[in-house]
Order: sequence, then structure tokens, then C-alpha cells
Amino acid sequence: MRVFLFLSGFLFAGAALAQNTDCSPKSSDSEVVRYAWALQSLLEKYYSGQPLNQTFLSDATNSSRAEYYQNFQGIQRQTRLGVRAVQQIETKTSTSNPSCNFTFPNATSGEEYVQNALRLEASVASALIGATGYTQSPEVSFLLARLASGHTAAATWLATQQTGIVFPSNSSSLVPAYNPSYVLSSGNKFGKLGQYLNGCVSAPADPCGQVFFIGPLVGSVGNQSSATVGSSSSASISPTARARNLFGN
Repeated sequence: MRVFLFLSGFLFAGAALAQNTDCSPKSSDSEVVRYAWALQSLLEKYYSGQPLNQTFLSDATNSSRAEYYQNFQGIQRQTRLGVRAVQQIETKTSTSNPSCNFTFPNATSGEEYVQNALRLEASVASALIGATGYTQSPEVSFLLARLASGHTAAATWLATQQTGIVFPSNSSSLVPAYNPSYVLSSGNKFGKLGQYLNGCVSAPADPCGQVFFIGPLVGSVGNQSSATVGSSSSASISPTARARNLFGN
């Protein structure tokens, strides 16, 4: 009987400890949330900054069947909802929106507009996937994963209008993912958005004080070799090439 009472007390204390575990967003998540807001807002501003109509989009590839105008309206709506979602999480981390002065790739035709949208959607999706390795809270990780899935869907749809093969049979990598430091750098490669963000956010601190390495299949904290375990020799393909393979040129 005493043993039963002891075990009951022990289990009750354990349950109470588990219930008291704080899984709410932490102050350390604030950098990740600000980073996510900048990425999401970049896309929202891109879509809202260009008045669209059927005539403007008529020269885009497959415009006769892609229903670009209607789909871009829906994509813009999803992007705005994503900004609203990030703002809700911001209130839990006492985070304020960064002051961003975005610039955007030039689009003088519907074809350029669609290609720019593909590059931005694919880059933001991969950036948000990479950012999940820097969070401390399930709520923040859940939001990043949900936003990333939406942008991946948009990028994949856009890619199917631009290229015949979106999912190559010889791929050796999962969907591309990029570290914040890579995303915030400038350049013409997929995933590099620094030239559009213009320094409005900083890269979140490394998780557990160690570099987070992203390999073709998994990520690893502080151990680069672990991130590449299980990859074939062809998996050394660059992040840019992996993005092109999945999302087009």
C-alpha cells in the first residue's frame, strides 16, 4: 500500500511538472518571428504592388489555361492571411515589426511577373523551412511549417506552368531549405533575398549556440557530417541547383 501511495505521488508530481512545462513562444523566438514577418511581408508587398489584369498576364507562358489572374488573387489572399498569422504570434513574443524598405525584381510583362513570383515563392518557402530549425516553441514551428507549405504549393503550381518536369526522377534531395544567413545574402541564386530585404532583419541566433547545418535530407546542430549522412555522391549538388530541379529555372 505504501509503495502504491509513493508511486501515485510520484506520478502525480510528474504529471504536474509536465502540465507546468512552458511551451509558449519564448523571447528567443522573437528574432525568428521578425524574420518570418519580413519574408511573408516581402511577398505580400510584391503582389499588392502590381495591379493585375488579364491583359497584363496574357503573354505569360500557358496563360490561356493557367487562370493566372484568379489564382494570383487567391495567392495574394493567402499571403495576407500569413502576415496576419505572424502578427498574432508576435503578440506572444513581444515582437514588433521591423522597419523594412523592400525592393522588388522588375516586371514589365506578365511573363516576367510570373517568373519573379516563382523565384520569390520558392525562395521564401525554402527560407521558412530552414527557419524551423531555429525555434524554441511548437507554436512558432507550426506557423513556419504551415506558411512554408503554402508557399511550396504556390511555387510548385507556378513551376508547372513554366516547365514540363517539376519532380525529376533522379533527385537526391528533399525540398530545398536555406539557413537565414544564406537567405539574407544577396545574389541571383535561388534563396538569396538580401537584395530585396535590404537589411531590415538579422539572422536569428544559432540554435543551442551551434551552427545548424542543412543537408539534402536532414538538418544537424553542430555536426555538418551528420547532415549529409545517407546522401549519394550526386547529393553534393548546390542548393541553387536543387531549387532549379524542383521549381524550374
